[in-house]
Formats: sequence, structure tokens, C-alpha cells
Amino acid sequence: MSAKKRKTDLPIVVVGGGPSGLLAAISAAEGSKKVILYNKNPWPGKKVSTIPAEELILSEKLSPKILASKFGSKSKFVAPIFKSFGYGDLAKLFKKLKLTLQADNNGHFRIESINGQDLMKILVDTAIKRGVEYKKSSRVTSVYTKNGKVGGVILNGTKIQASAVIIATGSFSLPKCGSTKDGYYIAEKLGHKVNKIKPAFVDLIIREKYGKFLSGMSFENIKITVYYNCNPVIMETGTIKFTQTSVSGPFILNHSADIIENLALTPVEISIDFLADQPKEKFEAWLIHQLASQNHMQVGQFLGKYFNANVMKAIELESRINMSKSISHITNLERKALVLGIKDFRFSIKSSKPFNNARGVLGGVSTDDIYPDTGESKIVKSLYFAGDVLDVLGPYGGYNMQFAFSSGYVAGKTAAKATG
Repeated sequence: MSAKKRKTDLPIVVVGGGPSGLLAAISAAEGSKKVILYNKNPWPGKKVSTIPAEELILSEKLSPKILASKFGSKSKFVAPIFKSFGYGDLAKLFKKLKLTLQADNNGHFRIESINGQDLMKILVDTAIKRGVEYKKSSRVTSVYTKNGKVGGVILNGTKIQASAVIIATGSFSLPKCGSTKDGYYIAEKLGHKVNKIKPAFVDLIIREKYGKFLSGMSFENIKITVYYNCNPVIMETGTIKFTQTSVSGPFILNHSADIIENLALTPVEISIDFLADQPKEKFEAWLIHQLASQNHMQVGQFLGKYFNANVMKAIELESRINMSKSISHITNLERKALVLGIKDFRFSIKSSKPFNNARGVLGGVSTDDIYPDTGESKIVKSLYFAGDVLDVLGPYGGYNMQFAFSSGYVAGKTAAKATG
């Protein structure tokens, strides 16, 4: 009995002070377990703390089943996690903390007037009130095992015994905010596969020099098509922003992960339609009529009635038509090139911006080594993984934040039950 008592008296150790780590600690402490959270940074959720209130999306107004379906090939893995702790459960938890989740017109859940730093402070205070021993500026470098089970963690060369360990170290996105590859290294040392990581939710660098004219400009509600090896794959109406060397905006951030993954296999082009409300054939017929009735004008003078001067310069570069050329001298081939420059303005993707600019990561600890309903390792008993240290990535928005909360909560609850 004394051996059993010593075993159950050992703390649950959480490694990581972001959303998943804090939810893991809070839920584990609910089971009256002793919990220690080690955060390598001096303050919690360093990445999340940089997010202003207007950009802090915490979840999506979707049922657990539909929410899981948005995670593509990882849908089956995340489904039981969202079933155990979905946005409804998150809303109830926040309500206890006197925080109200509110859905905006796009179905994104936010908390009014609460920014990332505010939220992290509230979660830390909640964890401490529930008895969690919160240790800041404390970097866990490895996890040790005994007979195929967690023994504890190593902190500054010292072994700290634990009944269970939850790895919630986050991904390698935004390393300038303190992100490291610690979680990946710990997992690999213990025999877990770590899939190659790549930046996601990041600006994409283009080959063309359109940024010279379009930098700082944002195009909203335009038709956007992504081509893989000349085949249209993604077609949406959305917003794109140009910088000197890259493209950004909600559409790019949402699809950057898929584009980056395919960029290693095939050429990728993006087309934007500056006049999405006009079908190509109808627009061309209108253009023929307009050019015929105004053939005394220069091309640039005519287009200047409809387009910004910088957009015209970009169209000129794309269509290779001199804007000072008289309309009366335009050939049929040049007219068709002009139509394409307006209705099918294309640029090719060269690469993505680096991890320091990425808000997410493709890759991480393989979910093949993790039980989806608990987050426990299939390789080391009583070792759990939560949040974006795992190779799980949903769309841009509140999907990944909800996964961080859900996976953390489930891991903490399961660990407390298993060791209690």
C-alpha cells in the first residue's frame, strides 16, 4: 500500500505554458492531483500574448463533428478530442471564469476586449487558484522513463519524479517569441516519429516583381484560383494583400499550409480576377465595344477610368502591353492579353517566408504514435502530448486554438484519472 501511495502522490508534470499546457494543468488539478507546470519562458503563452483583441479567435461556431472535418487527414484523430471537449465545453469553462465567448458574423468565437496577454494571465491565475504549482523560466530538457513508463523530467540536470508528463511545448512557429524545438527533441529521444516541420499560416514569396507597384495594396472580395501544375485546385472569393516580395491576407494565410506542402511537388500559380462580377466572355465583348468607340485614346487613359495607376502598371507588366499605345493600334492578340491581365492576373509562388513569420507549423510529433481519445503516447505509458507540438493543423481561424484547448484539457483529465 505504501508503494502505491508513493506512486499516486507523485505530481503530474506539464511542460509548456501556452493554451494547451494551461488547460492540461487546470483539468488535471480538477481531479485533486498535485500538478506542476514548467514554462521555459518568463511569462505564459508568449506567442498568444502578442495577439491583439481584434485578432484573438478562440474557436469556431461548429459542432464537434463538423469542426473535426475541417482538419483534413487528421479529422479522425481530432474527432474524439472535440467530442470530449468542444467549443460548448470551452464556453462553460470560460463562463466560470466570467468570460463570455461571442460569435462574430463569420462564426469566429472571441472574448470582447480581451487580448492574448489578458487571456494568458487569467488562465495562469486560474491554474494557481486550483493548486497548480506554476514554475516560470524553467526549461525541461528531457523526459526519463522506467520500465517503459514515465519516470519524470530533467530540469537543469536534476531529475523530478512524476506520475505522468504532458508535453505541451507548442510548435516552432514564431521562434522570435520564444518558440523552440524542445518538444520535438523530447519526443524523438523517446522513440516517437517527428514529421518534418515547415512554416504555415505565412506570407508566400512570389517570383514576379509586382510588389514594386502593388506593395501595401489589398484586394477584397476578388475571385482567387490556385493552380497546381496548371490545374485549378482551390477557387474562392477572398482577400489578398501584396508586399514588396510576397502575398498575404486571409486567403493566403488560410491556404498557405496546403500550398507549401504541394510546392515541393509541383509548380504553384495563383490567379486573381480584378472584375469577378463580370464573366470573362461578357467582359471581353464589353471591352471590344468600348475600345472600338474610344480608339482615339491611349490604353492607359482608357484603363485609368477603371483602375488605380499602380494596378495598371502591374497589368502592363503582366500583359506586356504598353499603356501609352493607341487603342486603334491594338491587335486582337494584345486585346486578349489585356483581358487575361485583368481577368486572370497570375503570379507564381517561389517559397514561403521563414518560421519567424509563421503563425503555424506543418509537421510535428506523428499522431500515429498517439492515442487519439486521450493524447497518451503508444510508446511510453503515462506520457501525453497536447497542442501544436503534434502534427495537427486546421484552417486559419479559431480551429487550432480550440484544438490546443481541447487536447490539453483531455490530456490533463485523462492523466489525472489514470494516476489517481
